[in-house]
Parts: sequence; C-alpha cells; structure tokens
Amino acid sequence: MVPRAPEASITAGSIDITPREPVPLAGFTDRTGPSRGVADPLELNALLLRTPHASLAILSADLLFVTEDLKRRVAAAVRDHLPLDDASLLFAASHTHFAPAVDPSKPLLGRAEPAYVDWVAERGAALLRRLAAAEPMPGGLVEYRSGPAAHAINRRRMGWRLSLRHLPRRAALRAPDPTGPRDETVHILTFTDGGKRPVALLWSYACHPVTFAEPSRVSADYPGVVRRALRAAFGADLPVLFLQGCAGDIRPRELGRPRNLGRRLAELVVGKLFTPFTAPEYAAWSGSLATRVVEVARGRAASYRLAPAAAETRLRLSALLTGASPDRDVTLQRLRVAPGLVIAALSAEPVAEYGPILRSREPGIVIPVGYTDTVFGYLPSARMLGQHGYEDEGFMEAFGIAGRFRPDIEAVVRQAWGELSPADGG
Repeated sequence: MVPRAPEASITAGSIDITPREPVPLAGFTDRTGPSRGVADPLELNALLLRTPHASLAILSADLLFVTEDLKRRVAAAVRDHLPLDDASLLFAASHTHFAPAVDPSKPLLGRAEPAYVDWVAERGAALLRRLAAAEPMPGGLVEYRSGPAAHAINRRRMGWRLSLRHLPRRAALRAPDPTGPRDETVHILTFTDGGKRPVALLWSYACHPVTFAEPSRVSADYPGVVRRALRAAFGADLPVLFLQGCAGDIRPRELGRPRNLGRRLAELVVGKLFTPFTAPEYAAWSGSLATRVVEVARGRAASYRLAPAAAETRLRLSALLTGASPDRDVTLQRLRVAPGLVIAALSAEPVAEYGPILRSREPGIVIPVGYTDTVFGYLPSARMLGQHGYEDEGFMEAFGIAGRFRPDIEAVVRQAWGELSPADGG
C-alpha cells in the first residue's frame, strides 16, 4: 500500500505598501520627479503552504521589480518563525510601471528610495510572521481553472526604423503585431480549506502593466483592478496573488485612432502604432479584463491535493549574454503546488516564446512566470537576435548591462529547466 502524502495546511494574507509620501516611480526612463498622488493602493499578498516536512511561500508585490537582496532580507527576518531558503520562497513583482523603485541597480528606470525599500522589507517580514503564527487551515485543496482573455497584443513588429544616428534599416519596432506570439491564457489557482471555502486566490496572465492613464500617480495598474473584482466576487478580505507571465513583448491592445496629426503622419510611414489609453479607455479595457478573469474563476475546475515542493537552479548570465559580468546569475525556480501542477519562474523579463519552452519540459500544467528575484533584463528568443529591437538589445542601457545574446540562448534555458524538472513531473 502506497503511503498517503502528509496533509498540507494553508495560510494567506495581505498588507499595504502604498507609499506615504511622494516618491520617484519606476518603469519609464523619461519620467522624472516624484509621484503626484495615489490612484489606487499597492499591496503585498502572500500564501504559505506547509506540511510536516516542507514550507513553501509565495509573495507577490505591486512593484516594477523585486530583488534577491530584498527577498533574503525578508527570509532572514522570519527565520526564527519560518525556515525558508531561496528555493522555497517565490518573491515576484507584478511589474506595474506606476510603483516606487526598490531595485537600486536600475536607476535609469527609477531611483530607489532606501527608506521605502526598508519599509517594504519590514512589511513583507511582518506579513510572513503573521502567517507563520496564524492557525493553519488543514485539509487544503487547490482548484485549477484557465481560459483565454483576448486583451493583449504582441508589441514587436518588423519595419523600417528612421533615425538621425544611422541610415534607415529594417528593425523590430515597438508597434502592434496582431500575428506575433502571445499567450492569452488566464491561469487561476483557488486554495480552499476542507470545506471548499476560498482561503486565497492566485492568478497569472502575460501582459505588461504599462497603460494606466495617469502616469505620475501611484497605481497597481490592471492587477489591482482585477484584484478588486475578484474580492467583490469571492470575499472582501480574500488574499489575491498575481504572477506576471512571459510578458516581455506583450502589452494591452491600444489600437485607438491617433489623436494628433504628427502621429497620423508617422503611421502613414511606419504603419500602425500604439495610442495611449485615455482614462475612459483604460477603465473600459481593465474592467473588461477583470470581468473576464472573474468569469474564468467561476468556471469548471480540476481539484488537486496540495503537495508543495520547491527547487532552484542558477545560470551564469554570461551563459546567455557574452560580455556580461561573471558574477551575475539568472535564477530558475520550480514550485510544485501539487503533482502535475507547477509554477516555473525566471528572474528575467521573458518574451512570450518562453512559455511553450518551459511547458514542454514536463507533463501536467505548468504556469510560466517572470519578474522574480533580481531581474537582469529581457530574455529574448533566438528568433529575435539581430533584429535591433528593444527586447534583444535596446533595453540594455536602461538596465545597466552590456553584451550580445548568444545564439543558443533558448537551448541553454531549456537544458537548465530540464535538469530542474523531474521526468515524471512530480
């Protein structure tokens, strides 16, 4: 007779990290000066899964990036209450471009205020300490649901780039490509107690949160809109975690008519460009996405018995990028929530094509995630190399790195993930 796996318990919670005073926001190199008010709150949401033999925590933050240093500070602060190592704590950012910076290695994207960074570390530790001390709910199950959203678009389109710095050349423009790769899947994990009452909800989607219509104000962007809708549907105090998918080249569908003559003339030359949302357009788009996510969350589910486990491996950045600092790493983290149900996470901004790469390495359901630990920059596909686009070379100055991606970049990632993933998906 095969022994039954030890029963897992669940605790979950939320804590506010909205800045209390004006601070620089992170995400755009041309946005300077402090924030001008708060449009909606920022949160940390956390989930703690425990068995007699293992603890696994997921911490999601309404931030552009998190860092490995911040993660380790939080883990060290709760070590007496909760033994978490690098593998068993998944710390991920939603990638909203309307939150303060906490990564001092990328000042061109937004200057990190040390006092705010310290406060986020304190709040994360306080949240995990609270979960460690709370009465766990035994008999936990997780329900998995998924469905298409149809709200995003690929943002890389080949065309002619005009510049004073060089002759016109074919290049990948930041422009809508309706035929380009994207993953419209909304993944939803609902964690329940023995009575099927929701304890926490985790959802994932691949789409850059870059289109909030008031760029100088603090906002969680669409993950915050969806969070409010999920709480309205399933419980006002429900912890709602968001994990950003492989969204490096994906953004909301902004396909409105240009509102000035210069942009209209530009589109006559290079083709359709993105038109920033007005406030009503943003409200309509994000509200429609929230409605769709709630629909998916109410759909038919597959139930799993929780059996948490975690593993991590590291790649030298120089294995992907020639000329990179030899002491920079990229982390790959595998969190098994239940047999056949896995979260695959990368400390990078992976483009859409890495979703199928990560899924192909093991059976069962794999939810691909980026924006964990310290993100080095974009992780382009091999197809993109030499296209002179933002995701394959243009981002490097803003991220403080230099070099050239290796042509075998996909094979290196595939091999590393394959070594991390057991053949049976367990």
